[in-house]
This record gives sequence, structure tokens and C-alpha cells, in this order.
Amino acid sequence: MVANNLTTNNPSSSTNEIELRTLIKVLLKFKKTILYVSVLCLIASFVYALLLTPVYKARTSFLPPTLGDVAPLKIPTFGEQLSPEKNEDLIKKIYLNFETNLNSLKLRREIFDKMKLLSILKKDISDDTNIDVVFSSFNEKFLIERPSSKKDALTIPILTLTLKGSDPKLIADILNQLSAKVLDTTEQEVIRDVMEQVTFRKDQLNREINELRAKAERQKQDTIIKLQETDKIEREKLEDQINTLRESAKTKRYDQITTLTEAAKIAESIGLIEKSALLENNALVNNERNAFYTEVNTQPQPLYLRGSKALRSEIKELTERTSDDPFIPGLRDLQDKVELFKTNRQVEALKARTSNDAFIETLRDKESELAVLEAFKIAPNQVSVATLDQAAFPPEKRESPKRAKIVALGAFGGLVLGILAAFMVNFWQSMRLEDKGQA
Repeated sequence: MVANNLTTNNPSSSTNEIELRTLIKVLLKFKKTILYVSVLCLIASFVYALLLTPVYKARTSFLPPTLGDVAPLKIPTFGEQLSPEKNEDLIKKIYLNFETNLNSLKLRREIFDKMKLLSILKKDISDDTNIDVVFSSFNEKFLIERPSSKKDALTIPILTLTLKGSDPKLIADILNQLSAKVLDTTEQEVIRDVMEQVTFRKDQLNREINELRAKAERQKQDTIIKLQETDKIEREKLEDQINTLRESAKTKRYDQITTLTEAAKIAESIGLIEKSALLENNALVNNERNAFYTEVNTQPQPLYLRGSKALRSEIKELTERTSDDPFIPGLRDLQDKVELFKTNRQVEALKARTSNDAFIETLRDKESELAVLEAFKIAPNQVSVATLDQAAFPPEKRESPKRAKIVALGAFGGLVLGILAAFMVNFWQSMRLEDKGQA
């Protein structure tokens, strides 16, 4: 009674048991069909996995250059020292340039043409073959990998260049040749950039040196002109003084001649030829005077008392005098000064100077820097823009296809398809039986 009640109370449970039994009966009934479909799918997936072209992945990795690798690239600026921060920036800049060239389509195309990969990658070549399309497909198989790092990370990441292909040896060879090409090209570019900076600095120094020399020469000529003009002005002042003294002496001589001529006429008019005795007596009296006696009458004695003979003789000498220079006090000193101003030793030294270099303050520093830059050379074998951490070698393990995975998926898919096929056949048979029963 209890069992009957449970069965009556749980009709869904009985229905589920019946359906499960029916399902199992169907699967057992059509087990061969399930087996055939599963085996067929398994074989198909196995054949498909075997027919797929294997794809291999070769890789080569690079490390950033060391301080010693980029040391020859430092421009030896006079008195300049690079700080650790500048060294780090220099390494990053060079390594970034290397990474840029590692992505360069131009360099990849050069390797593509050099190794004649068109005939290798595309067997059926014709005149209509689009080389760019083939190269584009080839380029898509390259990939640059770099480990994920924080934005402000201090460590410069390792670069890994990978290439996929069906020929392990070929893709390894392509990677190695491309790596060598990128390294060589980047080194040449970096060296060229540095040498262009050096050349620019040398040209700048040469211009500055030439300008300093030209400026010094202009200053020298200006100094010469200033000194000559100053000397000329001083000389002309002295010559004006000399001319003034000469004119004054000449005027005084003419005045003296006029005075003596009048005195001579007076002496002749009174018949006084020789010197008058009055002059001698006055001279004697003056010598014998007492020291306490003061002569009140200081009026000079008339010139005619000297006699016409003496006066005419003096007039003759004054008239026939060709130059008053010996009789002008201080004239010779002035003439000596004029002669000194005619020759300026400083001007002569400036004119005789063949080079102003020794008198240019900053010239030697610039020449020293220029000499250092002139001697600056970069040997390509001493520079490295990146360190080849690992060269590419032919990979032994396939990247794809994953044959075991394909076969496993094929087997699982075959089993599912076999079960579906069993239900479909069972459904079809049931429909036929129903049709016959109704008939």
C-alpha cells in the first residue's frame, strides 16, 4: 500500500525513470551508429590535423646597451661631465631608436629582397604577382614582445622579436639577418647623428673664432685711428704754439728794428757816431752808489746815446736775420714734443702686430674645444646600441597546429554527433512505425 501510494504521489519520478531507460535503450540500440560516427569524426580530425601546415615561431631577444657601449658616443665638450641621469637618458634614447628600427618596414623590405623571399613564400609567381601584398603578409608575421612594466619603471625592458613560419631554419635565418641589419643601421644612424652634432659645433666654434679675430682686428684698427688722431691733435696744438711764438718774435724784431732806426736817425742828426760818454758815466755812478740810496728816476737811457754806428750795425743784423727760432725761449722744447708726436710707438707696435690671438680672452678656450672635437672619432666596433641576448635558432616545437587538441575536439565532437545521429535515426524509425500503424 505504501509503495503504491508513493508511486501514485510521485508520477514525475516514474516518468523520469522511464525516459532515462528509454534514452539508455536508444543509445544501446544504436551504439554502432554512435561508434561509427565518432570514429569517422576522429579519423577526419586526425587527417585534418595532419594536413594542416605546421607553423613554427622563432625568437631573438635584445638587452639595452650598457654605459660602456654608449660611452664612445658622448661628445667631449670642454669641461662638461655627464650626470647619471643624463647617461640613463642617453641609453633610453639610443635603445628607443633601436626599437624603432626593429619595426622599420624599410629594413624588413631590404631583408625580404636580399633573401629573395618572394620566390620562397609564393611558389606560383607571375607578372601579375603583387609583391607588396606578399611582403605585407610576410610583415604581419613579425611581432615585438616586451614584458609589461609600470609606466615609471626604472628598468629598461628586454625586447623580443618573433617570426612565425613553416620553415624553422628559414625564419631563424631571417630573424638573425634582420637583427644584424637593425643593429648595424642603428649604430650608423647614432654615429651619424653624433658626428653631425660635432660638425655643427665645430662650424659654430670656427664662426665664433673668426668673429673674435675680426672683432679684435677692428678694435686694433680703431685704436690705431684713435691714437693717430689724438697725436695729430696734440701735434697741431704744439705747431700752433710754435707758429704763434714765431710770429710774435718776428713782430717784436720788426718793432725793435723800427725803434733802433729812429734812434740811429737821432744820433746821426746830432752827429753822435760813437757811444756817448754819458752812458759810461751813468754806469760808473750807478756802481758806486750806496746800498741805502734808492734811484728814483728809473727812466732808461735814450738809445741814440749808443751812437749811430752801433745802432746801424744792430739794425743790419736784425734785418738780415733769417730765423728767429734761436731767440725764442722754449721753442726747441716745443719742437722736440712735435717730433715725439710724429712717431707713436704704440701705433707702430699695433701696425706691426701680425696676430691678435694672444690678446683675445676667450679664444684659447674655443680653440682648445675645437681641437678636442677635431680629434674626436667614433669607431663603429666600439659602439653597441643593444646587446643581443639570444640569437634566433630553428625551433623544434610547433607553434601550431595543436594536433592533440584537434583530435580530442574531433573525438568529442564525433561522440556528440553520433548521439545526435542515434536519436535522429530512432526518431525516424518511430515516425515510420506510427505511419504504418495508422495505415
